[in-house]
Amino acid sequence: MFAFLLRRCFQITSKVQKLSQFPKGSRNITSYNLLNSCLQRKFMTHQNIKYLQRSASLWTQTSCFHMSYQAFKIKKVEEPEKRELDLIRYDFRELKNSPKPALYLGYGGLIPFVSAPLIMAITETYFPELAFAQIAYGATILSFLGGARWGFSIPDSSPAKPDWLNLGNSVVPSLLAWIALLFHDNLTEAAVLIIMGLGIALHYDLALLPGYPSWFRALRTVLTVVATFSLVATMVIKNTYPVKKLVSDRK
Repeated sequence: MFAFLLRRCFQITSKVQKLSQFPKGSRNITSYNLLNSCLQRKFMTHQNIKYLQRSASLWTQTSCFHMSYQAFKIKKVEEPEKRELDLIRYDFRELKNSPKPALYLGYGGLIPFVSAPLIMAITETYFPELAFAQIAYGATILSFLGGARWGFSIPDSSPAKPDWLNLGNSVVPSLLAWIALLFHDNLTEAAVLIIMGLGIALHYDLALLPGYPSWFRALRTVLTVVATFSLVATMVIKNTYPVKKLVSDRK
């Protein structure tokens, strides 16, 4: 292809040279002018083609940039984040929307948990009867939480179906509460079992089984944390202050 173009160029230049050597005359001048105009036309056509090619390439690049800019501007639809264990961002915001009876009764239910270590800390004395009353109350709360999960699974419209998973896990807190009451002579082991039961019940309600509303999840978390720290405080007081019974043994 390159050799062909070279030959064509040499042929055109040789013709131009021959025409330029014609003798002077009107006919020769006219022929020379016609040839010159034809060459100029060809040259201009060639320049126009090059200009169009450059314009086409520039338009293509501009359109590609425009399309890429538009595509860059389009935002991807973000998937909603999972909210199972995101208590701080979502569920605790709904705590203020809790029904007043549930809020007052829930906080009132912490009084037996908090009052026992508070009395012993004020008197600087460990009372086994108060510690056992706190553990017995914790066992009652565990049975209540298991019953609440059982009752939540019964209605047909409930998201938690009455299958082996839901109903079986509803029984676990009650069994731990019963085992804890068997350790009435060793209250430390009993308190550890109650803390384990509270943690397992909270894990069921927050992550494992489908679900309670956000305000109840937040309320359950607050109540469980306060009850757990109350039991831990009682165990610390047992190992810190002297033991004294509220009722002396009668012979």
